[in-house]
Amino acid sequence: MKINPYFRTTLAKPFQGKFLHEAGAEVILNIPINSKTIGNFIIMLPDPVSLNLNNAQAFIDKWVKLKERINKSKNFTVYSSALSEDDISGKSQEQIKHLDPNANFYRTLDEEKVFECIQSSIGVVISLITAMEAFVNVVIPHDYILQRTNKRSEKENLNKDSIVKKLSISEKIILIADIKGKADLKEQVFWSTFHEVKKLRNDIIHFKKTDANINNMWAPIIIGFLDSDLQKFFDHFVIMIDYLHSGYLDTKTNI
Repeated sequence: MKINPYFRTTLAKPFQGKFLHEAGAEVILNIPINSKTIGNFIIMLPDPVSLNLNNAQAFIDKWVKLKERINKSKNFTVYSSALSEDDISGKSQEQIKHLDPNANFYRTLDEEKVFECIQSSIGVVISLITAMEAFVNVVIPHDYILQRTNKRSEKENLNKDSIVKKLSISEKIILIADIKGKADLKEQVFWSTFHEVKKLRNDIIHFKKTDANINNMWAPIIIGFLDSDLQKFFDHFVIMIDYLHSGYLDTKTNI
């Protein structure tokens, strides 16, 4: 899926750009750029949601190719406390297992490609969460006031700026679903996917290294990246955006 990475909006009042646009017209906004290295030019106003979704898809495409290449390896390493290197040399896994039932086998992979695969996975989850964060911040109505009781049991009124700063991404998604009258948000299949992606992203962004458990921390992260369906992650995020704000991506999507 390729999403056009720019804003398209409907004018609430006439607007004079290069041409006069009447109220109600659907337009693509432009901004002037004055760059020291590239020069002066005009570009369509970028949409951070679409940009980050496209980033995620690009990382997924790379991840798929890397994983296929990695998986072609036929070599393996044997760990055995009972057998010598000569005992193991030239034998199949079945033969080695017959000689030492407790022997462990590990595939010999192209570690450089494995690390590239992990890096691409990190790019996917960070880009998806960034896209969703941008989306919820954009679609909260500018004049919306949230009345709530805070953790200190105090009543407070939050405008959009305060909502964006104080609420977590999950809270903002729930808020938008409430504004849109979507009572079944948590019953949607993408809701569990969102939390799965958010956990993977948090495990990387908020990585807590300790000498005692560094191995135990990395293994589930790598397994999560390699065994997850990253394309499903992307597709569910697109579905969630459409669920919360139908049409946000429709006019910008080429399949």
